[in-house]
Amino acid sequence: MNAQPTMPTLADRSDLAPRARHLLAQQLAECDGLLEPLLRNVLDDLEHELLKIAAQSSGGRVQHEAMEASKELKRSRPRFQSRLMALLERRFAAVGQSEAPAEDAEDAHGGKELSLIDPHEFDETMALDDLSTRVELHAGNAIFDLCRRYAVLIASPPLENDCLPSGPHVLAAVLGEAAADLGIERDHRLLFYRLCDRRLYGAAESFYARLNDHLKEAGILADLRSYLPKRASGPRQVQPEAPAAAPETPESAASVSPSDSAPIAPVTNFTPSTVPGPQELHPLLELRRHALHADAAAVAAQSAEFASMPALQDALAALQALPSRRTGPQTGERLSDDLMAELRRHSPGDRPPQLQPEHRDAVDLIGLLYDQLLTETRTEGIAQQLLANLQVPLLRIALSDSNFFTVRNHPARRLLNLVLETANLWLDRSDDKFDTTLNHRLQRSVKRVVEEYHGDLGVIQEEADDLDAHLKLITRRAEIAERRQVEAAQGRDRLQDARTTAAKAIGQRLAGRKTTPLVRALLENAWSDTLTLTLLREGESSEVYRRRLAAADQLLGSPLERDDTRLAADLNHGLMQVGLQETEADQITRYALDLPQRPVPHSTAPPPSQTELLIRLKSRHKPAEDEAGAPVEPTKRKLPLTPSERRALDTLKSQPFGTWLEFIINQQGQKVARKIAWHNPVSGRCLLVNARGAAAPERTLEQIARMMARGQVRVMPRQDGGMIDRAWNALVAGLRKFSRTNETTVPAT
Repeated sequence: MNAQPTMPTLADRSDLAPRARHLLAQQLAECDGLLEPLLRNVLDDLEHELLKIAAQSSGGRVQHEAMEASKELKRSRPRFQSRLMALLERRFAAVGQSEAPAEDAEDAHGGKELSLIDPHEFDETMALDDLSTRVELHAGNAIFDLCRRYAVLIASPPLENDCLPSGPHVLAAVLGEAAADLGIERDHRLLFYRLCDRRLYGAAESFYARLNDHLKEAGILADLRSYLPKRASGPRQVQPEAPAAAPETPESAASVSPSDSAPIAPVTNFTPSTVPGPQELHPLLELRRHALHADAAAVAAQSAEFASMPALQDALAALQALPSRRTGPQTGERLSDDLMAELRRHSPGDRPPQLQPEHRDAVDLIGLLYDQLLTETRTEGIAQQLLANLQVPLLRIALSDSNFFTVRNHPARRLLNLVLETANLWLDRSDDKFDTTLNHRLQRSVKRVVEEYHGDLGVIQEEADDLDAHLKLITRRAEIAERRQVEAAQGRDRLQDARTTAAKAIGQRLAGRKTTPLVRALLENAWSDTLTLTLLREGESSEVYRRRLAAADQLLGSPLERDDTRLAADLNHGLMQVGLQETEADQITRYALDLPQRPVPHSTAPPPSQTELLIRLKSRHKPAEDEAGAPVEPTKRKLPLTPSERRALDTLKSQPFGTWLEFIINQQGQKVARKIAWHNPVSGRCLLVNARGAAAPERTLEQIARMMARGQVRVMPRQDGGMIDRAWNALVAGLRKFSRTNETTVPAT
């Protein structure tokens, strides 16, 4: 967090327009005016808390450190605001440059590789990250609008939230750097961050609304309307658990609505579900045990000695501490066998203890639930490894709290659902960019549960709330990334259609006509781009487009019937619009119209020959050629679709945006899920994205239809509820089969 000897300022950004620098300076002044009273109150709160800590301490080191911190705070707080604003101006001065503020924030917090961060520094990093996450969730729409306005201001693509100089991530990084100059200890800095979180969270909406209003008054996207697309419910969509039918409470509203701006509150009131619990399933479980292990069930029934709950918890605590259980999830039978072996090892009597009926039911249900979850998680991902780590803690919870099976928003079920669906959906190793930060976040949450859970659900609740908040943040980022990909795909689609229309118009005029190579190259290359640009800006029925076509007709017509002066002016104007220099455009136009060349100003070299200009025209780079890709060749013959491929294509065209497809990507049967973010049924172009909103390899609807007919792609059905709900429903359905089987095998009397 060391400051540079000389910090860049907005005055150093000579590459920005004067008006842009002026408005950015005004934005910085707005931040100063809005932050100053907030931070003054935070420092007052911090001083009060330090004195309170000192007063409540009975002497010793804690009291001494609190008093020293209070003295140091009084000494350094006069320069705190100026230091913070100087650091913030550095971020404003770097907006739009390669050294993005997000990188500065990473440098300030230790980078992305969290495993290499000092534990003390990691605590500060997480505190600042939580601060920025809560503020971003609270004022997400206003921050999104501000990113758009800043992009227009500096003439760049839309900014990411991490790169917004007044955004919550940059503010958190600046607060961290400025707090280092307060001269207080780490624990007191953590207290400072929590106080900042409380103040900034409450003022976030008004803060970013004021910054937006300032730019709106200056005419920067004055008519902008916020639009954040809602993610369609995918096959493994990560959503907080919600009761099917229950009265809305403040707690449930905070945990269900992803767009709600209220603070994230822990769910303390559980809402019962209508699904059957262990008591209702006991007869079915007994039927299953008798059907599968009749002899073992008879032996268990004869045993008169049952293991007590403390003995069960002690045995499970021993299993929980074994590292060998973390290599992979155990089947239900294996888990029960391990538990009984641990009980026998600690049993003082000759007769091994047995599980009470309700305890045996809980063990069997957890085992069966895990068996179902293993079928829904990918073997090549990390979901199954996380599932294995949570197996014993969840069994301990299920034994002591039967609400685990009957309450859908139980903290343990909620955490398990969040962990599994996050790992299954967001941590796809088939993607080029594996999210190591999210992986570390999940591993940290699971590790804390394994190491710290000893009967207190508060640990489970805290980790579920923390993970839920982080998922809302990355989900919002994915929505923004997906929307940008859709906008880019729609732009490429319009560009491709415009190019096809322009090429067709030029081809019709050149068909059967004899002309010079230079005129042909001019029309097929540069003038075709001019027509494309005019179509995109003005439309096919516009007067400008008709004038451009008329210019091509005049160029190919009789020299006696055209106005060379006016035609030359039209040609020069159109050629300069697609990137040709004024001198070069004039030289090409004069050769095409057989007009004498003008001498080049301030140059003794002769004008280029027609051959040189012809080579330049044929080798010139087309505008947005890299983004749009190669134009579709209308003359290229394609194999006709088979009847099955035609049916698959009709199915794809009828699918709404947001439909998930499952692709088999190799001979080993590995599968990945991709979402149809956008498609054009007329042109057949299609945009597929992953869960993060990143574009997948481009395919047309016809290509996907051919793959679907071969069994390499399938449309994934929409599934209601979370992964735990689906596994539980499948478990209950499987148990009920034993009841039906038993009824059919009972002999008639």
